[in-house]
Amino acid sequence: MSPTPSVDSPSTSDSAEPPETWEDRAPEPRTAKNPFLAIVHDKVMRAPLFWSAVGRLPLYLISVSMVVFTASRGLSYFSAGLLLSGYSLGGAALAPFVARVVDRYGQPPVLLITGAVYPVALIGFVLADPKAVALQLVCVVVAGAAMPPISGCIRSLWSAPGNTERVGLSLEAVLGEVFVIGGPLLFSLALIWGGAGSALVVGAVLTSVGAIGFAMTRTSRDRKVAPVTGKRDPLGALRSPALVRLLVLLLVAGCATGAYNVAVPAFVENHGSAGDIGLVFGVWGVGGILGGLWYGSRTFRQPSETVFAWGLLALGGASALVLAAWDNWSMGVALVVLGLLQAPVTALSYELISRTARAGYVTEAYTWAITVSVGGSAVGSQLGGLGLGAYGTSAPFLGAVVGMLVVAALAFGARRLFAAPAEPDGSAEPTGAAEPAEAVTSPA
Repeated sequence: MSPTPSVDSPSTSDSAEPPETWEDRAPEPRTAKNPFLAIVHDKVMRAPLFWSAVGRLPLYLISVSMVVFTASRGLSYFSAGLLLSGYSLGGAALAPFVARVVDRYGQPPVLLITGAVYPVALIGFVLADPKAVALQLVCVVVAGAAMPPISGCIRSLWSAPGNTERVGLSLEAVLGEVFVIGGPLLFSLALIWGGAGSALVVGAVLTSVGAIGFAMTRTSRDRKVAPVTGKRDPLGALRSPALVRLLVLLLVAGCATGAYNVAVPAFVENHGSAGDIGLVFGVWGVGGILGGLWYGSRTFRQPSETVFAWGLLALGGASALVLAAWDNWSMGVALVVLGLLQAPVTALSYELISRTARAGYVTEAYTWAITVSVGGSAVGSQLGGLGLGAYGTSAPFLGAVVGMLVVAALAFGARRLFAAPAEPDGSAEPTGAAEPAEAVTSPA
């Protein structure tokens, strides 16, 4: 709760009133019935939310454009896959360490630097000689490593004490689905005015504008970090056993998602035409949007860690529906159900990341979650492809069911580890309060 404003100097003029800070911000009653509308009207978070959406909308535009652009220059799909892998691995390998710099020195410096380097690297890739594959690979690896850490930054702000964390993180799950659908649509629009190379440049510039705009918001600038007092723990966020356990769950769950990325297109093509693939994936995304909106507008009596475990078990059941699909219509219905459950579980995982992260490593913790999810998806795609080639689509779908049931069992077993810390004095403690020497003064 914010401290009570001083009334010792009633004669102080309005012009001398200090600017509003995180500490001075007191929660105000909201008249909006929908909590998502309350977020839109939140003076503190609406600017970062807007710029984060601008900067992350091209996420999937970049991936699609890179493959199409490489193929359009006469290079093989092997080269396209190599370049896309370099881009993904560059981000996955270095993103947690970039996020650690954010936690140590603040969001604006890192966002401004990456917001400048990222578009330069991608534009260099577009302008490079098609035969200079090594140079193109260097450009995409640098671009991946310099991708602005907007997702980790906005989620760390939502996780700040006194903020509408649950609704904000639910909105993050919804936006994730929006980006999946919106990225390819943005790519199609960019092709109207130019080729795949132009789409890449548009995506790079939008990402840069979003990162710089986010860095310039008052909310991002006011996020305080602990002063640097010496060397930081080399393990960083991974020093938390609870977070490591949670990352293992997300890794296995990511494998299931990767299996779907390979098996669903193959299933749709076998039962119709390749032109239906985008529609089926779009339906999946719509289910996720509806599920995230539903979860964010509800409250649950059970603890988050218990709801998370039950949600994973429900996802296992929805995965069985996918396994039982017999045509594209039944597959669409099964994926809608899967999406309805997947978004709430994703939002719950964000809440548990915030809870299990050490003080001073919150952005890094969120970034590790992205890294392991992407890594799990890559592994799942490879395993799913092997199973698909040997036994058909039923093999990766069955593997996804088994994987989700394993994750659910592990989540039930780790509920105590994920439980919220006790609050003997009746006030909420910041995450990682047991480490005061490294604590971050989160915006409150």
